[in-house]
Amino acid sequence: MYKWIMEYLNLFKQDFPFSAVADLNEYEIIRIIQDCVKNNRIYTAETKVAVIGTGKIGQCIIGKEE
Repeated sequence: MYKWIMEYLNLFKQDFPFSAVADLNEYEIIRIIQDCVKNNRIYTAETKVAVIGTGKIGQCIIGKEE
C-alpha cells in the first residue's frame, strides 16, 4: 500500500483523501489509488463508484423498485 500512496503523492503533489474512503477496506482503497495513478486522475466520489461499484450494503439498487 505504501508504494501506491507514494506514487499518488508524487504524481498529484497532494495526499490521498483517506477520510473520504474510511468506510472501505484496505483492498478497496488500494484498488482506488491504483486506478487513480494508472489513469492519471485525482480521486473523486465518482472514482469510488467506478472502481468499487455499488456493492456495499444499502447502496445496491438492483432489485429495488423505483
